[in-house]
Amino acid sequence: MNRYFPEGIIKKVAIAMLVFCLTSFSAQSQSCSGSLGDPVINETFGSGYNILPANKTTFTYTGGCPSKGTYTLSNFLFGCGNRTWVQMVGDHTGDTNGNYMLVNAESTKGTVYMDTAKGLCGSTVYQFGVWITRVLTKYACGGTPVLPVVKYELTTLSGFVLASDSTGLLPIGDEREWKFYGLSITTPPNITDVIVNITIDPPYGCGSGFALDDITLRPCGPSITTTIDGSPGPAQVCADYTNPFVMQTNYSAGFTDPVLQWQSSTDSGKTWHDIPGETTLTYKVPHRTSGVIEYRSTIAERGNIGSLQCRITSNPIYTSINPLPPHAAPITVFGCLGKDFAFPKANPSALDVLWTGPNGYSSMTPLAIIPNVQYKDTGLYKLQEIFYFGCVSLDTLYLKVFPGTTITVQPSYPICEGLSEPFFTHATDTVTYQWSPSAGLSSTTIANPVAHPADSTNYKVVVTNKYGCQDSAFLPINVYRNAAANAGPDKLILKGDTLLLNATVTGTAVNTFWTPPLFMNDDHLVTPLVYPPATGTYTLHVVSTVGCGSQTDDVQITVFDNFHIPNAFTPNDDGKNDQFRVIMLDNYRLVHLYIYNRWGQLVFSSEGAYNGWDGTFKGSPQPGGVYTYHLQIQTPGRKKIIKKGVVFLLR
Repeated sequence: MNRYFPEGIIKKVAIAMLVFCLTSFSAQSQSCSGSLGDPVINETFGSGYNILPANKTTFTYTGGCPSKGTYTLSNFLFGCGNRTWVQMVGDHTGDTNGNYMLVNAESTKGTVYMDTAKGLCGSTVYQFGVWITRVLTKYACGGTPVLPVVKYELTTLSGFVLASDSTGLLPIGDEREWKFYGLSITTPPNITDVIVNITIDPPYGCGSGFALDDITLRPCGPSITTTIDGSPGPAQVCADYTNPFVMQTNYSAGFTDPVLQWQSSTDSGKTWHDIPGETTLTYKVPHRTSGVIEYRSTIAERGNIGSLQCRITSNPIYTSINPLPPHAAPITVFGCLGKDFAFPKANPSALDVLWTGPNGYSSMTPLAIIPNVQYKDTGLYKLQEIFYFGCVSLDTLYLKVFPGTTITVQPSYPICEGLSEPFFTHATDTVTYQWSPSAGLSSTTIANPVAHPADSTNYKVVVTNKYGCQDSAFLPINVYRNAAANAGPDKLILKGDTLLLNATVTGTAVNTFWTPPLFMNDDHLVTPLVYPPATGTYTLHVVSTVGCGSQTDDVQITVFDNFHIPNAFTPNDDGKNDQFRVIMLDNYRLVHLYIYNRWGQLVFSSEGAYNGWDGTFKGSPQPGGVYTYHLQIQTPGRKKIIKKGVVFLLR
């Protein structure tokens, strides 16, 4: 115990000093009006499956739509609240893979989210922020839901409230309405740790659903901006750039003793590193030939500059050094007098192309040409290509012009199949010849080969002189097919029937006719219908109208008064009358043929096929004698004809 002051007085003094320290800061329920630093707390709820640690919330995790007293982390939910909550697709930034926290606080008091920010700097402004949206529609809870009020506050570790505020009543609506809620504080000199607490204490009853996302606590300070070469950037240049990148920072009033530090990032701003020794308002970026680097400046009071959690940051500026376009070595090319000369194709990724050369030649097309090149066009040509980011490529080529050559050809004429034709060409210079294709040619390397193609062919000849100049010509040759006739197989019919002749003809531009033109529906048809009253022969005539011959072919039409059914056969394997067979006529179909012995036993049957009986039964020769047959035939008109009779088996 202090010998001079009673213990009670000491306690009162200590409490008074603590209260003075804690009340010597300011709190504002508003967003930062200057620049922000990197987040000390940055809760995005991640993506995919995720769950909060138990010390972060008093609500219970559940998968899918949350029920009373539970929450879920998701990026795609609809039909919650018994189909009376709004659809929840994607987080507040519109990222369809980003999670939000969806809470059902119906009749449930508790901590929605709590975290502790450690290592803060005293006498520094910090902004707390959270994005919250309504989820209840007018159909929720029968139309009378309890509207949620979400409270957020910042306290010391001892529980002293530094600042607090709330969302007020979150209204009903047909869709999400993400809103930013925040407040800012200036930490007391001796406070380094702050608790962020988001809570809810709803009245009893159905409702109290809401969602939140992106909880942050960030240092806040005066406005700080950075430019590069006097502009906000980005800066994307070619690797051969010459002007230096000069970064310049400006910041508004509000610091007592500010210190500036430049930073760089090579991973798209995920991590930042201090640039040693760069602490002035101007930073000259070292020259480099490739890569992407982002730059920014940070600022804090002198005593806090060593802590990343106390700095505010400027806008980042993206810089990209793009590689030089490919460069082609100088080349010498040749052109042929009187021919169009085509320059090599320009790079397809070039934005602008410019060819220049002798005689004021200029072309801005990627496929530049010199029409009807002359000797005066000999000389040096330059190609300038401009690419993205100011990259420029300069290439050169030297054009030499040599005497050209010209080929003339005598037109070809059609030939009949199997014949040949000589080609006739003439070139204006001593040249070599090359014909293609080689099929059907007597030679591919002479001026006038003989063509004997099997089919119509388009031949090409290329002539090349001693300077390498070329000319070419095409000689198409048509091959006409020779006339060919096939009257088809011989036919068998009954008197009074009609059948179709199965003829075929080939040949280029042929005329077709039959003789005699009797008992025929059209003698110029290839497959006419015929109905002769007696056995006879028809001749098919095929005549080429382009001089490729003519041909004839005959077909025999045998006319029967009735079906011919043999009355005896001799199965002795002498090749004569060895089977009992009924010859089917054209267009007639065998339905069945049954043969019985004298005791009525079936010894042979054939259905749908023109098979004959060889006088055996189950492989055993049958004795000579009289056998009975039963024959059924179907006419072309599908009429059935039945024939019955006997046949003698003679041995």
